[in-house]
Amino acid sequence: MATVILNHKVEDYKKWRPVFDADFRRRKEAGMQNEKVFRSADDPNHIYIVAEVADPSTTAKMMNDPDLAAKMKEGGVISKPSVTILNLA
Repeated sequence: MATVILNHKVEDYKKWRPVFDADFRRRKEAGMQNEKVFRSADDPNHIYIVAEVADPSTTAKMMNDPDLAAKMKEGGVISKPSVTILNLA
């Protein structure tokens, strides 16, 4: 199991969160489990999503989905998402 950390900036967390929550099926289909959402202490519109995945390649496929890009635009994402994959040492 790997840990995936996704992060990006949004225009407004309160606008972004309902769009994110409604898109749960996409993340489930990508194998994301034990998801947690964090906001930066310095910038509450800088979002971090931390989840476990059995196969990190499914996260890459999800991030390249054009439908996800449209959903992110709808939610007010204003920066290119960053993806970090960590393996337990």
